[in-house]
Amino acid sequence: MRTASADLLAVRTITADGSDVYLRITSSPADLEIRWYRDGDQRVSGSPVLFPAGDRSRRRIGSNFRAGTTFCLGVVGASGDAWCGVVDWNVYS
Repeated sequence: MRTASADLLAVRTITADGSDVYLRITSSPADLEIRWYRDGDQRVSGSPVLFPAGDRSRRRIGSNFRAGTTFCLGVVGASGDAWCGVVDWNVYS
């Protein structure tokens, strides 16, 4: 399992077949909708997942990625609100 808590909008690479991607927002004053998208092509993406303000539950935002897949996160929320969280990938649960 890999975990990243810095720069949540950076490109990430899947290294194991069948990988799932989870996100847990650790701090946000506003509701956020987050989805994965293919690095360099936002037309290939997952469905937005709602993360209500203050809810620190881990949610799956994508599943069954092949090794070598690169992905980014797209975020929609209140403009200017700071937030942080943790992304886990290459996990199977």
